[in-house]
Amino acid sequence: MKTLVVFLLLMNVSQHALAVVVEVNEGERSVLLPCQYSDFIPEDDPTVMWTRSDLDPKSVHLRREGGDDLTGQNQRYSGRTSMRSDVLDTGDFSLTLRKPTKTDSGNYTCSISDGREELRLRDIQLQVKEHQVEVEVEQGSKSVILPCKTTADLPQDTRVEWTRSDPELMVVHVYPNKSNHLYDQDSFYSFYRDRTKMNKDLLRTGDLSLTLKYPTERDSGGYICTIYRDKDILRHKVVLQVKEPFPSWAKALLVLLVLLVVSGGLLFHFRHYFMKGECLLLHYP
Repeated sequence: MKTLVVFLLLMNVSQHALAVVVEVNEGERSVLLPCQYSDFIPEDDPTVMWTRSDLDPKSVHLRREGGDDLTGQNQRYSGRTSMRSDVLDTGDFSLTLRKPTKTDSGNYTCSISDGREELRLRDIQLQVKEHQVEVEVEQGSKSVILPCKTTADLPQDTRVEWTRSDPELMVVHVYPNKSNHLYDQDSFYSFYRDRTKMNKDLLRTGDLSLTLKYPTERDSGGYICTIYRDKDILRHKVVLQVKEPFPSWAKALLVLLVLLVVSGGLLFHFRHYFMKGECLLLHYP
């Protein structure tokens, strides 16, 4: 009885949990819907539930003490959801959703139940976007700007991460650029190479664009600008294409054309010379 009373008290406190906005681009490998819980976990039949109220059935993922229970899962999420194996020990109830699509956009609820009452912990508003910015630059340029803009006057504790997911996950730049973040940055973009920078007044302007110096073909690919604003997680995707100033195949073709023109000119010259010689022999036997 005491367990149930404590659980009900916690339920009343958490009823008005604020919704967290999570953005992701369509086509990404996965997206994480965060849900952390540090209070009392019921001893009798604890169950963590992820649901979408606009679906039928509304179950997205369900975890019991013995493991996942996906018998009532909505089929659109079949094989695409997962949670940590130690969720009931750590209180990390976050859900990983793989291969997000536009139809996954909506409001998700993270809850915990003891089989009698349900405690609503977190509402997540997932926004799956199909828009991405494409940027082209010639190899040899001094720099290129990867655009990323959001609302102005951001909170002081806002954190920004620029990453790449191809060919593997790489940290390109982190703001604020504290000493402990230098070790996270990939050596190809590291502080010592001085290849990346962001605006100094980015929190005031909301312009989180990244300047990448001396771009090469190896820099071509998709970049993700992730903004951790309060509890919201916002993402913008930029695809960078670094082109050769003059492609190698074009150079080869130009050389071939020059050789053809030169050889053709030489053939014409020698042909004209020999024909002239024959004419002289005919006139002067």
